[in-house]
Amino acid sequence: MSGDWQVLDGAIVERPREVGSYPLLSAVYDRHDRLIDRRAVEGRSLEVAFGTRPHPGADVGVEAFPENARDADGIAAAAADARDLPFDADSFSTVVGRRFLHHVPAADRRAILREARRVLESDGRLILLEGTPGAYRRLTKGLAFRLGVLGDDNDEYGHLSADRIRALLDETGFEIEETRPLGSPLMPCSAFRSSPVERLIDLVERTQWVRWWTLAVARPETVGGSEARDGGSESERTPAVQGTAAAPATDSARNSTDK
Repeated sequence: MSGDWQVLDGAIVERPREVGSYPLLSAVYDRHDRLIDRRAVEGRSLEVAFGTRPHPGADVGVEAFPENARDADGIAAAAADARDLPFDADSFSTVVGRRFLHHVPAADRRAILREARRVLESDGRLILLEGTPGAYRRLTKGLAFRLGVLGDDNDEYGHLSADRIRALLDETGFEIEETRPLGSPLMPCSAFRSSPVERLIDLVERTQWVRWWTLAVARPETVGGSEARDGGSESERTPAVQGTAAAPATDSARNSTDK
């Protein structure tokens, strides 16, 4: 159920499953997108590793899987390396990353976050949504994998704890505004394709008692009145991606729909 995937330059990249086939999961993801929308800064937005389901508010996206970039709908997309984004500094008001950082080797995560900070405006905002290895999630997903409900487990590097997400943001020059847990004990029902389970979405929203994901919101840290810009580049960069032409690079990040 994870979709087609492979390891590319150390990162897990994939052509994910069609989330629309799982009504409750699709409704949960729509809820997540609304939460992200409410935290986005007005202006241009970039999504890193959008998979096959770009965030509806994103203007530009970069992807590891060339097919994902080629087939993207409603977003200017390119295949590009998230460690070396093809954009000028201060190009975006919001950078979004949904459910992808855990597929990246630990050694590359800081580089990706520093690039996100570089392309953000000084008053911009980074919004991350990451699966979190809480006890309930580990128990239920482990059982689902053993029963074959979720197919192959491609979480080679493991999910990130809320503390690890906060540490990564702090280490890469971000000032954290918010972290919050997201998740309901009803999440195992999202593995079913049956339409009636979609009716559970209201109950899911009322029972956000477990940490299945972590939503983190941060701004570039300012130092002495000016923003720190680690990881910047002297080379010229494209200020925006036009159409769906692919940049000649591979990404170290992917948006997984393993949730």
